[in-house]
Amino acid sequence: MLVGLKSLMKIFKEDEESLNTILSSFSCSKDNDIQDFLWNKAVNFEKISKSRTYLICDENELKEGNLIILGYFTLALKVLYIPKKFSNRKRKNLDGYSYKFNGKQVSEIPCYLIGQLAKNSSVDNNYLTGNDIIEEAYRIIANVSREIGGRYILVECHDNNKLKTFYNDNYFQEFAFIADNDIPMIQMIRKIAIN
Repeated sequence: MLVGLKSLMKIFKEDEESLNTILSSFSCSKDNDIQDFLWNKAVNFEKISKSRTYLICDENELKEGNLIILGYFTLALKVLYIPKKFSNRKRKNLDGYSYKFNGKQVSEIPCYLIGQLAKNSSVDNNYLTGNDIIEEAYRIIANVSREIGGRYILVECHDNNKLKTFYNDNYFQEFAFIADNDIPMIQMIRKIAIN
């Protein structure tokens, strides 16, 4: 079951300590930054509307009154800068209309960012998969895209083969390389199916 962090913040408005206890039950043994974001930044990002975080919870446990986080993802808006080396044809394909705007080459496009995505490694026999989390995020983004537009979803991940394969398997393609504090990162995009 998908639970928006914003909804939880309303429920626990007078009891932030209980909310922090719930969030701190999440653990990510593969990436401490993902864990740290949920523990220390997600609530503040919600308050200033910088992003929206969604918790995927065990529905059976929720019926019993227990909130067990199986995984989570965070969505935000981002401007994707197009590298100078890209051809006009590629710029037009990305923009969907033209390679120029007001007489200048299109150099950026808006996109939806999946900023965080992980499953809870502290839950025994966690049946949630990364593919499940991607599909939940995609469903929300596709719904928003139908209402306000937008053509692409962006992820930024460490440049390693396992992550690239995971995102390739979920219809993301390599876009550009970036550095995050001297750590090689890769941007990957997925086109939103327009219905």
